[in-house]
Amino acid sequence: MEYKSLNKRFKDQNPREVFAHFPYNGQAGETWEKPFESLAHLAKKEDWNFKRSEFVSQYEKQSFPILTNYLNYTFLRLQDENKIVYSKEKDKACFNTGLQTQRGKDIFASFFKNRQAEERNQPDWIFYTFCDSYSDKLDPFQPLPELANYITNIEDLVFNTEYLIEPNLDHFLKHNENRLPEVLRGNLRMAENVIQGSIASLKGLIQRNYKIAIPHWYGNKIQLLLPLVLTNEEGVADLALVVDRDDNRKIYRGTTILSMDMAYVDARLITKPADEWLNP
Repeated sequence: MEYKSLNKRFKDQNPREVFAHFPYNGQAGETWEKPFESLAHLAKKEDWNFKRSEFVSQYEKQSFPILTNYLNYTFLRLQDENKIVYSKEKDKACFNTGLQTQRGKDIFASFFKNRQAEERNQPDWIFYTFCDSYSDKLDPFQPLPELANYITNIEDLVFNTEYLIEPNLDHFLKHNENRLPEVLRGNLRMAENVIQGSIASLKGLIQRNYKIAIPHWYGNKIQLLLPLVLTNEEGVADLALVVDRDDNRKIYRGTTILSMDMAYVDARLITKPADEWLNP
């Protein structure tokens, strides 16, 4: 069976399309994020929540929105690659989270079979624990699960400065106007001019620092994210421009614009972005 998410993502989601239930003790004051909190403590220290004020309010009821999104999309990629590992008896499951402990050991998520899933309309699996590669809880899984792989062509990771950027401005402005800074909404002619000006400056930025172009994963392929500075006089990016490489035409197609939280979540799947411009 192909699952649509690792855990329940919204209130009315069909439990049968969810891979696992993640238990928590609500009577003890725990929330649904409790299992993920344990993963955050086990893994190398990282900001798993947003600090920018516009996103803090958006995720005000969550403490680990970056982590829960990261783990869900990592699971979906592993599912596509058939890298979810099951015990010989098929009553336990495990996958590699892609995260490591402070000592550099891989962290795995393990589950046990929910034997009453169908009759109770519940997910097929129940979360058991997060543990590192030293744990005897991983004994049923040999060899241990592999990492998710996103990179098939190393050239996908680096922006070719000989290529031009051709943005799909009609899409940006007609379908994603709500992502623009408030001052540009309702004035699409001004927005078009500002976006074109920001794009024109990108090549020079990338020539001076190749890390400006950040790979991200979407639609089962790698694309690059580039900063769009539209309103901030200090050079802080307002949005991320998504570009696809077209080797036939020797251009990058600017396919859409993302808010910074959307961009960070997608980029974090491949690696933790450097802090040049995209950070929590």
